[in-house]
Amino acid sequence: MVVGTTLYKLDGNPYYSPEFGRGGLAARFAADVTQVTGSLIGLTITVEHRNSEDTTWATLGSFSAITATGAPTVDLTGCKEVVRFVYTFDASDAATAAVHFLMQAPSWRPY
Repeated sequence: MVVGTTLYKLDGNPYYSPEFGRGGLAARFAADVTQVTGSLIGLTITVEHRNSEDTTWATLGSFSAITATGAPTVDLTGCKEVVRFVYTFDASDAATAAVHFLMQAPSWRPY
């Protein structure tokens, strides 16, 4: 079994995580990036949110562009009811640019 997710830029369209319910009004979101290709210029992980009756997603916040292995985090407040992640490669990345990472469970807390 392989733990984590490997994403390639391919045609450049963003990848979306499954949506999940919030566990508090604020959270620290974390990723564990274990491998990147030498051609990776940057992967941005955006946290989107919406209320259950909303028909569109809004940006809650984003990680700094991921360019190397490590454990980036972002601390965000004001979470709506439903959350998802959007993974977007830099426009300058080659189609073969790739990253392997594990999204950690959010550390939820009150506002």
